[in-house]
Amino acid sequence: MSRIVLIVVLVVAYASPLAADNWERYRGPNGSGNAIGPAPPTKWSSEKNVKWTTPLPGKGTSSPIVSGERVFLTCYAGYGLIPEDPGEPLDLVRHLLAFDRKTGKEIWRASVPSGGNEDPYQGFITQHGYASSSPTTDGERVFALLGKSGLYAFDLSGNELWKFDVGQKSDPAKWGDGSSPIVVGDLVIVDAGVLGNQFVAIDKVSGQKAWSLEDPTFTNCWATPVLANMAASSEVLFHIPKRIMGLDLRTGKTLWTAESPIDDAACGSIVVNDGRAYLMGSRTGNAMAIRCGGSGDVSASHTLWKTRLRAGITTPVILGENLYWTTGGIFYAANAETGEYVYKQRLPRLGGPTGGFPNADYSSPIIAGEHIIQFTRNGESYVIKPGNEFELVSHNPAFRDDDSAFSATPAVSEGELFIRSENNLYCISASQR
Repeated sequence: MSRIVLIVVLVVAYASPLAADNWERYRGPNGSGNAIGPAPPTKWSSEKNVKWTTPLPGKGTSSPIVSGERVFLTCYAGYGLIPEDPGEPLDLVRHLLAFDRKTGKEIWRASVPSGGNEDPYQGFITQHGYASSSPTTDGERVFALLGKSGLYAFDLSGNELWKFDVGQKSDPAKWGDGSSPIVVGDLVIVDAGVLGNQFVAIDKVSGQKAWSLEDPTFTNCWATPVLANMAASSEVLFHIPKRIMGLDLRTGKTLWTAESPIDDAACGSIVVNDGRAYLMGSRTGNAMAIRCGGSGDVSASHTLWKTRLRAGITTPVILGENLYWTTGGIFYAANAETGEYVYKQRLPRLGGPTGGFPNADYSSPIIAGEHIIQFTRNGESYVIKPGNEFELVSHNPAFRDDDSAFSATPAVSEGELFIRSENNLYCISASQR
């Protein structure tokens, strides 16, 4: 009997994903954070533009995705919910959930029990828990990396299709995993550096390994892979401390590598724009830009700039000439051509702190319409106009009666914004219930 427990809460027809501007992976189309289609409202609160709110059956920091008439996300329960009394690791259960995007009602739940080799609920893992990888979909299947329980594929009714063990390892500090899978063509690609010291591609239909690249130095990397389409080939980009690399999408062969100034933890994902890759992070705050493509070590020939930019866990967006991101309650802009700061602006706040451990901001900015949307961990949110000067369009308060952390990056589809906290899933829309 399958170890998956499937709870069918509501049976509805699944609309074609072509009917919506989909957000089918972490940070949307190719991880750019740039929404396609109409923009959501710029103002919301507990009383304004909330179409629905749905309580979640567990915690998590994974981001929601949207495909057709469904919203998918992951959460966990049973262990690691209360720091003073975390419980037993064997009681951990991870859930992949499907919701009706019109009503917020849960459609089905696939529940995967712990494999018994979980990292203990202590230290940094208490900041994000055991459901930190966002699911992804090709519109016909949903793929979820559920920690050491493995990578799972489900059909759109919640039936398990296959599972793949990507590894049972831990990073040296036991911070837990967090990289999200992506679908490119017929492959599901996973940065399993923390779990298995490997990057791996799995056939999305059969669940069989297509290729893998293994190296014991592949660890301390929580970033989600990204695709770079070059004239001669398609490259999938990964980065680990001190190194960025481009792999051939079809074979997994390393095409090029370059030295990276991010020397301790690769948390933020790479952003690709116009044949260039941008990455930032580390405790000391480092960043670089590099031309994609080439062969062998391209550190000298392809590196465009390296500089100090204060960044933490989040991934930037690119709009016009600038990179935009936030960390520690400060919103930043830097010129993409030079890496020089354009401005730094402390975000106003209505409630508790937005910066500093353990309140470091996790949610990455997204672009919707002509604005940037940014959440901070205390639930306050900001709509910012891009440009060389900071211009705040709106500052939205945290939702009433939800004092949990807002660590996920929002999703946008057809003018609606989907927000996830540890406790709830929200839909923001100009068309309210």
